[in-house]
Amino acid sequence: MKIILVRHGESENNAGIVNDKDSCLTKTGKKQAEFLGKKLKKYPISEIYSSKMLRAKETAQIISKIIKVPVKEEFEELNEYDSEILRSRLKILFNGKLKKLLNKISKDKNEEKTILIIAHGVANRIIMGYLLELPLIKQILRFKQHNTGLNVLYWNKDFKNWALDSMNNTSHLEERLK
Repeated sequence: MKIILVRHGESENNAGIVNDKDSCLTKTGKKQAEFLGKKLKKYPISEIYSSKMLRAKETAQIISKIIKVPVKEEFEELNEYDSEILRSRLKILFNGKLKKLLNKISKDKNEEKTILIIAHGVANRIIMGYLLELPLIKQILRFKQHNTGLNVLYWNKDFKNWALDSMNNTSHLEERLK
């Protein structure tokens, strides 16, 4: 099994156009999602999951049209998290809904399938930290996640653990879109 984590494309909030945490994609964000969709065609993606936030849903829909895989479901658990609040609440978070969702999505780890999750910078770092069994509070919040940054994790059958194949890959973007 592979899990591909993607941060949404550039939003109006990221670009400083509006001060709304649930803003839509900019023209640049839509282009980023298109380029990412073209790159993701080479992966045999079987399921797409998305955050319920507008910028992630828009990114998911653009990619879905390109790779011809419908968005299976949108989850609140994949929404953005405030990194300051997280420092004191990570343990609570992992005993809750996000942990259950990840366990559900990845329950058949030995199955040959690829799952795409479109979420947010902090959410993706939390998921990577959880799957890779990294110390959550100090280390994972330092990982940078660019707009449409691609993270690929795979289940290592020999060692029975998750491994990181690539992190924050933006090679699909033209230089002007980075």
